[in-house]
Amino acid sequence: MKQITVEYGVDSITKQVENGFTIGDLQENDAIKGALGHGDNTKALINGIEQNRQTVIPDGATVRLETAANTKAKA
Repeated sequence: MKQITVEYGVDSITKQVENGFTIGDLQENDAIKGALGHGDNTKALINGIEQNRQTVIPDGATVRLETAANTKAKA
């Protein structure tokens, strides 16, 4: 187990997670969504660097979730 902090807007929570917990797991976690009030369309940053969904979150990390920009498909 490891401890991470998740921030969204002005809210934050500290959570114990499994060792292989990834950014994708974080973004899909209903308990975290409910606690922080974020939707499905988010991007995750660690130390200001955007992370992909497969990134394993290191112990003690602070992950900032931000609403991702919507993109339009080009015709």
